[in-house]
Amino acid sequence: MDGNEFKRRFLPYNGIIYKISYAITYDKQEAEDTVQDVFEKLWKIRGTLTTLQNDEAFIISIAKNMALDRYRRRQNRPSILLSTLPDTFGEESAENNIEQKELLGKVEDLLSTLPESQQMAMRLRHFSDLPIPQVAETMQVTQTNVRQLLSRARKTIKEKLENVYAK
Repeated sequence: MDGNEFKRRFLPYNGIIYKISYAITYDKQEAEDTVQDVFEKLWKIRGTLTTLQNDEAFIISIAKNMALDRYRRRQNRPSILLSTLPDTFGEESAENNIEQKELLGKVEDLLSTLPESQQMAMRLRHFSDLPIPQVAETMQVTQTNVRQLLSRARKTIKEKLENVYAK
């Protein structure tokens, strides 16, 4: 496989590789590095890719595994950085902005208490905006399973939030 064919077949997956990597690592630099690593690996094995039947599934699998490796090596569970949020959320008062940031912080904390499969489903679906079929393919589970994971995660977070605010 020459460079032009490689670019034609694999470069269009750049965005999906980044989204998956970011959803897993929650770190922009780690996600960008993962994208580079995926393309480097694909380039190294390009001779064996001519018989590949589903480029997207193969690339998603590699991206997920590499991102999980990076995530595990860091040994700390990242969360959404509040500093990346805009200073204002529209025309609302400063008090409402503070309340929204506090709520988001609580949701972040609660998300990190969920089982890893539920966390990944939530991050891929809601933070990376992947459709359920792609979340299912990335996680290598059925779409029904993804819906179930999302439902359980939302229910758990909602219940825990209600407990926090009931106190």
